[in-house]
Amino acid sequence: MEGYEFDVVIVGGGSAGCAAAGRLCATTDLRVCLVEAGPDYGPVNEGYWPNELLDSRVRPGTHDWGYAEERDDGSTIPEPRAKVIGGCSTHNQCAALWGMPADYDAWAAAGDYGWAYADLRPLIDQVEQCAEPDATHHGHGGSLPTRIYRDDELSVWQRAFLQSAEAAGFPRLLELSGPDPPQGVAPFHANVLDHTRWNSAFAFLDPVRDLPALTVYDGTTADRLLLDQENATALICRGGAGELELVARMFILTAGVYGSPAILMRSGIGPGEHLTELGIFVVTDSPGVGGNLHDHPGVAMRFGPSPAARRSVTEDYRRGALRQSQVILRGSSSLCANGFDLHVFPYLHETEAGEWEFMMYTFNMTPRSRGQVRLRGDDPALAPVIERRLLSDSEDRDIAVLVEGVLLARHLTTFEPLASTIAVEVDPGPRVKRAADLQIFARSTVDAYAHPVGTCMMGPATDPQAVVDPTGRVHGTGNVYIADASIIPQIPRANTNLTCMLIGVKVADAVVQALRELG
Repeated sequence: MEGYEFDVVIVGGGSAGCAAAGRLCATTDLRVCLVEAGPDYGPVNEGYWPNELLDSRVRPGTHDWGYAEERDDGSTIPEPRAKVIGGCSTHNQCAALWGMPADYDAWAAAGDYGWAYADLRPLIDQVEQCAEPDATHHGHGGSLPTRIYRDDELSVWQRAFLQSAEAAGFPRLLELSGPDPPQGVAPFHANVLDHTRWNSAFAFLDPVRDLPALTVYDGTTADRLLLDQENATALICRGGAGELELVARMFILTAGVYGSPAILMRSGIGPGEHLTELGIFVVTDSPGVGGNLHDHPGVAMRFGPSPAARRSVTEDYRRGALRQSQVILRGSSSLCANGFDLHVFPYLHETEAGEWEFMMYTFNMTPRSRGQVRLRGDDPALAPVIERRLLSDSEDRDIAVLVEGVLLARHLTTFEPLASTIAVEVDPGPRVKRAADLQIFARSTVDAYAHPVGTCMMGPATDPQAVVDPTGRVHGTGNVYIADASIIPQIPRANTNLTCMLIGVKVADAVVQALRELG
């Protein structure tokens, strides 16, 4: 077994991992090692990146972990997670949104001190470089370039939705990251330059790649940490050359909402009974590891387009102007307690037959349902057992909000130009009107917004379900930190990619401070 020594080992080169590595290398002379299971195609300017990962108009179908949710009825639902440097920022629709200030303030109010919006505001400016100076809730001065989609860039389906929402009385929002007015519609900001999906590796890693302090191991799967009492001494990995031992003073897990809890559990930190069943020695019985899994649940409505609309989409595609998603509406259900609790947006999906399917998604942005992730065994090659348990809350609030979202989307279709763009509602169909029938539709088709969070929840040591403290340090350890979506205690009402990058930067700063205190 080969061994190497570093100051900090970062496990996972996704949105947060690249941000953490970039932060450490740009602000210190620490020896940093970034471990990524997928490939690293190098700096963007060298030209080795596959086009499907670069072109923001295309949703990639490769470089995926192959995970799936396992439901109670025995069915499996794909749970896409990117396996490549840059992580899910190489796969997603590039929606660059921040949570509402009240979302972050709720974290601080629950005991996660330092995570209130006022605390995070300086970091937002260090993460994002927004092209619109009047977008006051976006960052200005950071590493990730973002801009809003202009009206003349909108595809026909996106433009029709935007205009119909305005006709229905929804105000046009200046930005979707601002809290006021709470309800409204707008094109979203995106981390896109020309047509290039500007992922986290381009923004944070490329500027420091030439520094001698940075080492990147791609094609290397993290197995477990070796622990000596409360401190980790090494990370055991598997790569093309066999097993590798990486020794460091500090370890930051940025392997994502499924990878980070899995590494902890294989290391002996997790629910004691579960680990014992798998024959893993329990170092720390931490019942919250793998729990609190949640995401924004949603359903898709499908429509048959008018002949004119189909021709327009074909023309958009021919001109290279077709995009699957560009506009979001924020709405409020009758159960909403704080501004808005719904995202509704138009989407285009290409079928296997090459036809474009006209869709509207509606998502509940304040879910109460919680699931979990567990190990299938102690081998890192085994996919975890993912149980999202969408719409499982005991009061059925999640599904009630979702049904109101479907009714809102249906209401929008009565306004022009959507009314002329749509020939027929295909799914759930115009005959499905009663709330009970819409609930059946929602339960049978529910999926998630691809924003899973919470499986290594941040919280005070007095909370038995908390896995990390507000600095990101794993409770019961001295030098193991987590910096990704898994530490989010309660999902914000927004796409989570920018928040993950901020978490990477913030926890990296905490690790630097801890090293200074150690001397």
